[in-house]
Amino acid sequence: MNNSPVVWQPTPEYTDNAALTRFMSEHGIADYETLLKASENTAWFWDAFIQFANIEFYTPYSQIVDLTAGLPFPKWFIGSEINIAHNALDKWAANPATRNDIALIWESEAGETFRFSYYEIWLKANQVANALAGVGIQRGERVGIFMPLIPETVMAVFGIYKIGAVVVPLFSGFGHEAIALRLNDVSAKAVVTADGFYRGGKWQPMKQVLDHALEQVSSVEQVIVVERKGDVTRLAGRDHIWNELVSSQHTEFETVHTQAEEICMVSYSSGTSGKPKGIVQVHGGVAVKSAEFGIFNYDLHRGDVIHQITDFGWMMGQAPMLRAYSAGATLLLYEGSPTYPDANRMFELIQKHRISVFGAPATALRILKTQVPNAAAVYDLSSIRFLTHTGEPIDTDTWMWYFNWTKGRAPIINVSGGTELFAEIVATSFMQPIKPICLGITPAIHPIIVDENGQPAPANTPGYLCFTLPQPAQTRGFWREGTSRYLETYFPHGNEFWWHGDMVMVDEDGFWFHQGRADDVLKVAGRRTGPGEIEDVVGQIAGVQESAAIGVPHPLKGEEIVVFVVPKPSIIITASEVTKRIIDGLGKPYEPAAVHLVNDLPKTRTGKIIRRLIKRRYLGEPDGDTSSLTNPEALEAIPRQTG
Repeated sequence: MNNSPVVWQPTPEYTDNAALTRFMSEHGIADYETLLKASENTAWFWDAFIQFANIEFYTPYSQIVDLTAGLPFPKWFIGSEINIAHNALDKWAANPATRNDIALIWESEAGETFRFSYYEIWLKANQVANALAGVGIQRGERVGIFMPLIPETVMAVFGIYKIGAVVVPLFSGFGHEAIALRLNDVSAKAVVTADGFYRGGKWQPMKQVLDHALEQVSSVEQVIVVERKGDVTRLAGRDHIWNELVSSQHTEFETVHTQAEEICMVSYSSGTSGKPKGIVQVHGGVAVKSAEFGIFNYDLHRGDVIHQITDFGWMMGQAPMLRAYSAGATLLLYEGSPTYPDANRMFELIQKHRISVFGAPATALRILKTQVPNAAAVYDLSSIRFLTHTGEPIDTDTWMWYFNWTKGRAPIINVSGGTELFAEIVATSFMQPIKPICLGITPAIHPIIVDENGQPAPANTPGYLCFTLPQPAQTRGFWREGTSRYLETYFPHGNEFWWHGDMVMVDEDGFWFHQGRADDVLKVAGRRTGPGEIEDVVGQIAGVQESAAIGVPHPLKGEEIVVFVVPKPSIIITASEVTKRIIDGLGKPYEPAAVHLVNDLPKTRTGKIIRRLIKRRYLGEPDGDTSSLTNPEALEAIPRQTG
């Protein structure tokens, strides 16, 4: 049960001139609750939003959505043609009133800063499209993006979309085996990469990692390399230098009129074991949903600057870019570590570039809270309109510290969604009151909570997050896998609702709370509990930086709790102290069987703690897919279960 008080209420500053308020007014909708109910009419809502946001189709649709095959297999914007690049880039560059608006601000670790207008990005994306077409890349062929956070990454992504090819994001920290697996899976024809990048003041090579991977990939025929340091080793006939190939191309290119259901991206999501899932996305769904989330959830508009700590190897690399560009706003990319050359770097970025929407994962926030707890009082953060958080549960103490960056003025938009949807299932809304760490309901999704048998969960009881309305950007399945694994993953209880894999609960006041991934759930004293509930209590210990709770088999209890705790630097914490705090906070049934103090926890670049890998390592089981980890050495330090 969450007994937290409401700490933020909607104010006229946020609601009076918001795009969502204008939308409601245009349709005679009096309040947000009425909008949520009206938006259950899927066809009405999405058609109305498309008109409101001026989303442009080359060929108009005859029907919003076809549900003949049911919720697992919706077809959207029937008969239409649309390209992501047109709505996110072309239309702004073609308009004299917006073509010189700043689309991209880039800052390196060394402090170099470059700005690019929509028109300048458009010219370069056209050159990329011409370059790719010139070396034989055709519509529908797959192109890997193994790139750091540099301007050329944005230009390359749009160039691929423009020719109707398919973007395959590859995490900049991948090793050669993870790259080879994904490129082979999609039979990639080309890769755009860089010789390397800087992170934490250190040079991180990329081209040589890719070269090693391509020894195992026969389908890749062309590689385009952005030089940062130079002296790139080239394979004759395959490798091209960006400044030689791309910069010499014509700056005019007619964007391909792709069908709304035409594949635009295959983005991989790690599985518990075995082969990662190739999440298939299409032009119409991603274009429309990105715009809706950016305009309605972040209230983005011209002049806004958005920055989120991320990587272009995941869906969350492109998501803030497409949300910003759907609204004519500005994306800020920062190349390196968020704590380099010191932990104040993010605050310096906000102050310098007047960031209005800032996002960070819980792990990054916990690190900042530990290293620079009072930085927000030193820097000018008055530009911030929204703080955002996504990816995993966040503890109350860190959430409140984050909230106080603006002294409680700006709401935190807390999100739970996924790669499979390119957006949220539940997310905080600035149209509703907010409690610490809570989520909320957004239009046209209709989330529900069910028990492990797929039945409605009792009130005030943790359950499994599902949704019942078709989503424009929900994956069209897994790349070249048929339908069995897709249906087993997301529709295990039939076709009436999508089973997402997150655990949530709703408190007595109607506020939603994220409890963690379903496969991380523990069954304690007959009650299914998310790790977030336990970790939130542990996080209240002053010396704790972060923690992870797992459930391990027990012959009598079914499962017992094991907790891994990362202390703050130079702080001494004892296992007994952690155990006592859990018992005091949650009760004797939640007493952990063991508490282990560790220096780090395995996580992705976007900050998600991978509890399934902790559990498998602790139990002595094979790790499975570890390619998404940015710190595999943390996994090596996890102790094995004894006794």
